[in-house]
Amino acid sequence: MRNSFDKNKFMQLIYEDKFDAANELKNAAIPNRLYKYFPLFDEYRNKYEEENLKRINSLLEGQIWVSKYDMLNDPFEYKMLYLDKEKIEKHDWPVEMLDDFLEGIKKFSLTTCFSGETENNMPMWAHYANNHKGYCVSYRVTKPELITPVFYEPKRVGIASVAINLLSAFHNKDEEKMLKYSTLYNLSLCCKHSLWEYENEYRLVYLSYNSNNGQLISLEEIGLEVESIFIGHKTEPLQYESLLKIGKSLGCNVYQMLFEENSEDFKLVPRKLH
Repeated sequence: MRNSFDKNKFMQLIYEDKFDAANELKNAAIPNRLYKYFPLFDEYRNKYEEENLKRINSLLEGQIWVSKYDMLNDPFEYKMLYLDKEKIEKHDWPVEMLDDFLEGIKKFSLTTCFSGETENNMPMWAHYANNHKGYCVSYRVTKPELITPVFYEPKRVGIASVAINLLSAFHNKDEEKMLKYSTLYNLSLCCKHSLWEYENEYRLVYLSYNSNNGQLISLEEIGLEVESIFIGHKTEPLQYESLLKIGKSLGCNVYQMLFEENSEDFKLVPRKLH
């Protein structure tokens, strides 16, 4: 289901200091269920066994990885925004200072990404689950206030006043303005080019000052509960068995995705394993 988030109305409510109304609007656009696709690798990737084990163990232990933006799969993450140099210089602010300030915020903003699509999304299986060799998890969302819908634009977005006011608020220790402009800036971190719209993405942005490339955090902390595990069509037998055991341990449904051979529909169907 495509998200119904009205970002313009949200921003207007924030500018009017109607934070409760803005959060209600945003939270209402968060689905009760979100999906995340995970890769499992083979001998063509260095240290693949170690990486696979860490990923599967995190599922068993009720954890999820949040990553620094420059470690995400898109090398142009957060590049939809740019500082509008002309507008900034009109206010006699040095662009370099604002750029360094915003870069600092981004470095401490760890991200994990979800999809509002179903488990039956072939491009997501191909792009994020190592060509159907990985798995997908559906999560129940119990804290929608921590999730933000991604919005998509055909062109990059120039910012000036939000950046200037945010830095000013930090310098002046103005907590009210910090809340307003940090909320607007954090929303801007959930903007992607319209080429990515097929993902129907939702994000959790997690602030951390003690991380290198990212860290594991508990699902309980961020209000997610494992509902179902979907094993890929081409998942290796060893990983298949591991995921099946984890599903039994967690008490959740486990399925394997299979191609519908005898149908005019080009789709995957989940076969329930337990």
